[in-house]
Amino acid sequence: MGRSSGARWWLRLFASFAIAGGALALTSRTVGTIPSSFALPWWGLPAYLGILVVYFFTRAWRWSFLVRAIAPMPTRVPVQVALAGFLWIILLPWRIGEFARPLLLAEKAPISASAVLGTVALERITDGLVICGLFFATLAAHRSAEIVELQALAATVSALFLGALVVILVMALMPRVAGAMIRRLLGRIHAGLAERLGSIADGIADGLRALPSARPLAGFLGVTALYWGINAVGMWILAQACGLELDLVEITAVMTVINLALLVPGPPAHLGTFHLGVLGGLALFVPQALLEEAGVRYAFYLYASQIGMCVVLGAWAGTNLGIPWRGILRRLLGGLADTDLTATNSATVSGSTDPGSGA
Repeated sequence: MGRSSGARWWLRLFASFAIAGGALALTSRTVGTIPSSFALPWWGLPAYLGILVVYFFTRAWRWSFLVRAIAPMPTRVPVQVALAGFLWIILLPWRIGEFARPLLLAEKAPISASAVLGTVALERITDGLVICGLFFATLAAHRSAEIVELQALAATVSALFLGALVVILVMALMPRVAGAMIRRLLGRIHAGLAERLGSIADGIADGLRALPSARPLAGFLGVTALYWGINAVGMWILAQACGLELDLVEITAVMTVINLALLVPGPPAHLGTFHLGVLGGLALFVPQALLEEAGVRYAFYLYASQIGMCVVLGAWAGTNLGIPWRGILRRLLGGLADTDLTATNSATVSGSTDPGSGA
């Protein structure tokens, strides 16, 4: 990592912790971040941790429908790569870790990282649209000033995600347009950079072009619904354990507010922004006194459980994959400057190459 890349990295890190500090200061001033009591029923935490295991594996399995449509491989490969990649997402600020899955999968399968980037983009856009749709559906009957403001934000976010969806559909249907435009616009300024970015755009478009077949997309969308359903049920069970008598629709609304808050890029492990989303969502339904006691306890256990489970499963998957983590970290922190995203691993993936292989 060069001197300029190192300076940019430290600047990003400083800015991310400034965002985290601001979010934590805001929540601490209003309701607090550390609960006065950590007491839970004996079944509360084990039940939620068990659901989290299913939640993370379902999230990883969902992604496998997209990447296995591009290059046949055993399901266990993208599942383990996804679990390891989720860990990088929470460890690094500004969502730099989103590039980890493409880099990791390119190390283990005959596929280029640029082609995988398209699947990550499609996954993120789908989640954004699902969250916005659930937000409007679960809060349709509520008309407070706070909800009206959130609805305006959600409408803006929906428009952005719909615009992004149009872009990737165009890239899938006309795979050479984006690369050609990049080469034409940047070619006169920096020919080398234009060619590099154009090649990456071509790779992303090639990956997207392989997706329109109905079967992988149907599987991806079906598991997306299952994934968000598991998330909501798990959050509801933990809420009951913490003394929050919210129904499943209300907890789903809280889940959408959390994810709207997490759209703010910056802090590692979503420090501060996660708590702001949880407590902001709960404030729509519970009185201040309950928010300061049960709400803070709920935010603490929700955050600690999700981060802890992500670390455990990510470390397990990374160990099984046997990929050199230092090299991946160097490329992520260096802004991918040393990485050829268009390169394809020609090594045969261990195990069956049948797309129908189980995890």
